[in-house]
Amino acid sequence: MKQVPIIVLALLLAACSTAPDEGGSATGAAANEIANGVACHIVYDAGSTGTRLYIYQQTAAGWKQHSGPKTAALSDPVRGNQVSTMAEAEAVTDAMVAALDGMRRDGPLQKDGSRRWQAFDWQSQCRLDTVAVYATAGMRLAEREYPAAAQWLWDSLNRKLSAALGMAVTTRTLTGFEEGLFAWLATREVQEDGNFGIVEMGGVSAQISFPCSDCKASRQVIVQGMDVPLVSYSFSGLGQDEVWKKLSGRAACQRGAGWKNPQWQVSDCTEGIELPTGIEQALRESVSQADVRRWYLAGAFGYAESSDIDDYCRNNTDSGFQPGSSCFRAVYQPFFLNSLGVPVSSALSDVDWTLGAVICTVNDCLAKAGSPECQWSGTGCVE
Repeated sequence: MKQVPIIVLALLLAACSTAPDEGGSATGAAANEIANGVACHIVYDAGSTGTRLYIYQQTAAGWKQHSGPKTAALSDPVRGNQVSTMAEAEAVTDAMVAALDGMRRDGPLQKDGSRRWQAFDWQSQCRLDTVAVYATAGMRLAEREYPAAAQWLWDSLNRKLSAALGMAVTTRTLTGFEEGLFAWLATREVQEDGNFGIVEMGGVSAQISFPCSDCKASRQVIVQGMDVPLVSYSFSGLGQDEVWKKLSGRAACQRGAGWKNPQWQVSDCTEGIELPTGIEQALRESVSQADVRRWYLAGAFGYAESSDIDDYCRNNTDSGFQPGSSCFRAVYQPFFLNSLGVPVSSALSDVDWTLGAVICTVNDCLAKAGSPECQWSGTGCVE
């Protein structure tokens, strides 16, 4: 049901987009005419709950982020999520291209009177250096389960986006190492030093990344001109939405479970949730050796409050956002952190991993990291 407003928005954006000419779209032609503008980088975050457009300007004062329209999740037609099928695949990719023109105008008003996004006329203010669509864990699962359909979707999107912009674009699924690394790099940009680790909670996966000189799992990453040994791992299928799918029928994880049963305990919900044993042990050992002085939490952790278990499990409060899983989320997030040995009280990082992706591209941060091996589709990269 959540996809309906996104698709409606996408169609509105498509209706307002500039019509293409025979040599590509007017959007692409205008962008190519700008030879000496500020360097800009377009990144689509093709996540499991939707695709968000970002444009980063590289200014003398640092990186300036512009957030744009959100469209349907790229992996939904492949995986059949949100009542979506491959019949909607063309509409999903069309909407992503249309978002480029949609970003040039203010987004629709929200209930609080603010705009969903602020207009940014990138055609007149940017020299496009790179354009990339990066999918995350949802697409990793899609490629594993339906490789042919996923490849068709990627090919279609690449063809449309390249034609619209008149330049080569990157369209692919991130490795788990990259997904965690990019969140770390984005946070590093606003920190005085790199002596920290980060844990990110997503819908389909969760990531942990930290520097570690003595860890066998570390890979060399170029950060601000220095070689940094970094551990980065993604727990596929252990994002809060994916785990909820498996436990949504468990009474002890429902909103108000403790209100209905005074004997309820947190462990009643988490019983049976397991991180892969060997990986959990190795990561806990690595965390204990990590070259970190502090930890940061990102993604869904940013929406959590210390009172959530009392509010949603013991008192049956309506969270307003996906209330059915509110108690489970309140329980699962600290459970996951405790499993890794990361303090639940760690500070939040509110930067987007897409910034880290741009920084890595500009600085070729993976030049010394070695070739990854693909564990989800047979060739290519590490999960």
